[in-house]
Amino acid sequence: MINKKKVDTELTLAERMEVSLNSFVGKNKKVLLIALVVLVVVLVGLGIGTSVSKSTLNKQFNQIDELEATYAEIQAMDSEADGYQTKYDELLAQLKDLAGKKSNYPALKAEYLLGMISFEKEEFQNALDSFYSVYEKSKETYMGSLSLSNAAAAAEELKDATLALEYYTKLIDEFGFSAAEAPKALFAQARLQENAGNLELAKATFQQLADQFPASEFGKLAQNRLALL
Repeated sequence: MINKKKVDTELTLAERMEVSLNSFVGKNKKVLLIALVVLVVVLVGLGIGTSVSKSTLNKQFNQIDELEATYAEIQAMDSEADGYQTKYDELLAQLKDLAGKKSNYPALKAEYLLGMISFEKEEFQNALDSFYSVYEKSKETYMGSLSLSNAAAAAEELKDATLALEYYTKLIDEFGFSAAEAPKALFAQARLQENAGNLELAKATFQQLADQFPASEFGKLAQNRLALL
């Protein structure tokens, strides 16, 4: 049999809670209304902000695609041709502007292209700085190993064999043999070790390259080099 006293108590508690809630809402209606309006504004703002962010990123992706195409076009042009310098200056300005924005793929690719341009102009310190900056910002992507490899090449052009060897070694240590630049990095390591007079270490590195990448161009070069050491 149902306990009538218990039911009456529960109903009384429910009624009291309802009265309390109604009283609270009545007394704080203005505050609650303002809070609701603020919440709606925040949610709308977040939606607009997300939409604007996506739109901006899409524009940047389109921009870097266009800038890459312009870069390729300029490379094929005669530097003495009419319009070359104007197009070159515009490309440089747009790449610098994009590279200075939030670190995402378009901005990193713009900074990478600036490194390529500096390398081609034999401004090797600028190239090294750009490539290493991209490496530090994109260690989890293919651009990380590519940029580090190019930074090492720039260091070699600066006659800094110690720094170049450090970068090539870092590439193997951090990205492993699965990196596309691994065979080149191993060959460069061995070459720099040989130039430094560390012949046994150079032979070991050449052998590692030959074993890991026997069919690659650098693997075959390593095998030839081993035959001469």
